[in-house]
Amino acid sequence: MKRLTIALGLSLLATAASAEDLRVGTSADYPPWESVDASGNIVGFDKDVGDEICKRISATCTWQNQAYDGLLPGLQVGKFDLVISGVSINDERSQKVDFSAAYADAPNSIVVGAGNHSADSKSASELKSSLAKAAIGVQTGTTHEQVLRANFPDADVRVYDRPDQVADDLIAGRIDAGLMERSAWEPLVKDRGADKLIYAGPLLTSADFHEFGKGQGVAMGKGKSDLKQKIDGAIQAMLQDGTIKTISEKWFGYDVSKK
Repeated sequence: MKRLTIALGLSLLATAASAEDLRVGTSADYPPWESVDASGNIVGFDKDVGDEICKRISATCTWQNQAYDGLLPGLQVGKFDLVISGVSINDERSQKVDFSAAYADAPNSIVVGAGNHSADSKSASELKSSLAKAAIGVQTGTTHEQVLRANFPDADVRVYDRPDQVADDLIAGRIDAGLMERSAWEPLVKDRGADKLIYAGPLLTSADFHEFGKGQGVAMGKGKSDLKQKIDGAIQAMLQDGTIKTISEKWFGYDVSKK
């Protein structure tokens, strides 16, 4: 019995020594990706995905809520070990941080106010033409902002801290359109009225604007090769066994997992 107790103690110590304590940064203002519930807890698709990743790599993860535009700079200076916040993988960001394999690939939409003729656009090129000089709202620091600045050079790009601010200014007539992921628009359109906020044109992906990137991944500091390998392995397993698909359907009602 004594030998068994000693062996168990040594096993627990070895497990504790091998486990990682990771600080995860997120911007919990983008439901259903991540938000804060009535009890003040971070919840959402990314939270469930991140918790499962941490479980599979035997890491103890502590989540920290931070404005979106401060996430990657915070990661670079060591404030976080990981960022899991619907961050799209693109070349510009990949020069500053490393990314895991993509775990999701979500489509995007432009929304306009009721009566805006841009709602009749049938393609990305028609949207570019109809909104060429429009005031378009977007959350700051996102790939959506990069898309607008690169492809709508004459538009008045208005940046906001939170997605709900874009929706409210659109209803108020202070902007003509807004660009976000479709899943982020859906609760905003539902809450504010589908007769007031109208989807314009088709769903948009990297096939339309390459600035959208290569899907959403976990961001980490440069050179963390061992950590990246572990997270990549967990993500690939979660994609293969349907875990991310199940989590996606829970939060979105459809599958946004990376194919």
